[in-house]
Amino acid sequence: MRQGALPAGLLAAGLLLTGCGASPTTGAASSAPAKNPYAAYESLTGQQRTSKLLADAKREGGVLDLYTSNTDIQDLVDGFQKAYPGVKVHAFRANSETVLQRALQENQANKPQNDVMDTNDLELRALDSQHLLQPYDGPASTGLKDAAKNLGGWTAERFNAFVVGWNTDLVKKGQEPKQFADFADPKWKGKLSVEVGDWDWYASMHTYLTEQKHMSPAAADALFKKIAANVKVTKGHTVQGEQLSAGQFAVALSVYSHTVDKAAKKGAPVAWRPAVEPVILRPNGVALMARPRHPAAALLWVDWVLGDGQKTIAKSLRIPAAKSVPGYRDPVPPGTKTYSLSKTAETDTKKWNTAYDALLRGVPAAG
Repeated sequence: MRQGALPAGLLAAGLLLTGCGASPTTGAASSAPAKNPYAAYESLTGQQRTSKLLADAKREGGVLDLYTSNTDIQDLVDGFQKAYPGVKVHAFRANSETVLQRALQENQANKPQNDVMDTNDLELRALDSQHLLQPYDGPASTGLKDAAKNLGGWTAERFNAFVVGWNTDLVKKGQEPKQFADFADPKWKGKLSVEVGDWDWYASMHTYLTEQKHMSPAAADALFKKIAANVKVTKGHTVQGEQLSAGQFAVALSVYSHTVDKAAKKGAPVAWRPAVEPVILRPNGVALMARPRHPAAALLWVDWVLGDGQKTIAKSLRIPAAKSVPGYRDPVPPGTKTYSLSKTAETDTKKWNTAYDALLRGVPAAG
């Protein structure tokens, strides 16, 4: 979740995320320690590893300090503490920009306070570029999808799916949207919504149109301008989902699949299937901090989240990173076209932030 005023929130993300270096408000973060704080556990597997980590975690004080933007973090905390009641999790939860900035500022001041980070991919890449993360290569890696691994200093623990969701009271059965380009039709004026910080969704949709559908950049720009003329802007995906359920607009163009599915499960008149293609998949990850206060507890957490904790992630209607979770059914229907976050979004954040900001300038807010 990315929040903030329209220009400021997007600008903050652009300044903080790399290729551009550290935020000018934080300065350069401290470099990684010369020694790997997790080295003592690398050769251990199975119960021997778990027992050693648990014993050492208790000797550290039985505490884990976690920074996260995950709105479902309490389910994971409860599951972990049920498995390891001797370790107390202190979770600081805020939007992704805030947890990133807090970690950068603490490390710049040479006072790191957290052991593990759980947040969005772009924020994790920013931390990794500052050498603040320690790559995970534990036994749980073998059970993960290929797309979850080899991401540098972090590992995907789940995937968010950007989908087109609609209010079924306002979009009747048989009138569901069919393709993205249809939203340029003036009949959707004032009936669409996008989220203020979803420049990465925009970058992915734009590059999908140009690279996969072979649309010229100028044609893609023109299409988005027509669509923007029909939209209202929301701030925060949770708010966006609530407003969609309340009928404040008919269609959300960049809503998370789990947001819609959870609301529908509670009886809200919302849906996203049949899917408007493509479904944009974005990895959200977990990372060991390079300078943890509680290294054993940190590694115990990551082992669990990427192992047994995947069942908890599946129950929250998210897409787990594990290859297989017993009883889990992928929310994305078989045969649906999916598209991963554009590589240009990873390497040219300023360009896409600026373009998305310009696209939405003057667009009214929902509500």
